[in-house]
Amino acid sequence: MNKTILVIPAYNEAERIATVISQALALVDQVIVIDDGSIDETFVKAQAAGALTLRHRINLGKGAALKTGCEAARRLGAEIIVTIDADGQHPPEFIPQVVEFLKNNNLDFVFTIRRGGDQMSLIRRLGRYVLNFQARKLFNLNLQDMWCGFRVFRMECLPKIDWNKSDYSGEIQMALKVGKNGLRYGEYVIPTIYNDNFKGVHILHGLKLLAQMFVWRIIL
Repeated sequence: MNKTILVIPAYNEAERIATVISQALALVDQVIVIDDGSIDETFVKAQAAGALTLRHRINLGKGAALKTGCEAARRLGAEIIVTIDADGQHPPEFIPQVVEFLKNNNLDFVFTIRRGGDQMSLIRRLGRYVLNFQARKLFNLNLQDMWCGFRVFRMECLPKIDWNKSDYSGEIQMALKVGKNGLRYGEYVIPTIYNDNFKGVHILHGLKLLAQMFVWRIIL
């Protein structure tokens, strides 16, 4: 049986982190939470909920938190890594289904697609479309939802998808390397859940990321 470890980057998520962990504990072999310099009780609540909880003393960014978590999972002998966000927007109950999809289709990496969410603004939809289009043209990565942080991949892929950005764009680099390195990938549909309208990537961040993708096409 493949050892499956869930990695959750978290920043000021004391309100929801315990619920996310409690829902996930029975579905994976271990849960790792990386408290990325939170100033609330995220660390305490994650630890009390049963997760192996690591802490960055200062806020380094989501990419850095994911890197810390994936390295910890590697050292603990993970064969499959799952990543979800800490704010409850990714339903943990879908973890077994996505893992099975990876195994049954002999894939290296599974992205998820958020569907059924009228909450997503027109700007977000347009931004998602443009970035997905550029990923397809520049990196041969044909995805419908490159932004979604609910992902499942085999540990052996980690060196091939290694990212160097410490902020939110780290997980975009990870995705682009899946396409550039020709890894076997698929997509799995999950429900769309938005608990906080103010969260997400600002349009200016999206434009900056779009410009970065042309640079990454050369240097990644």
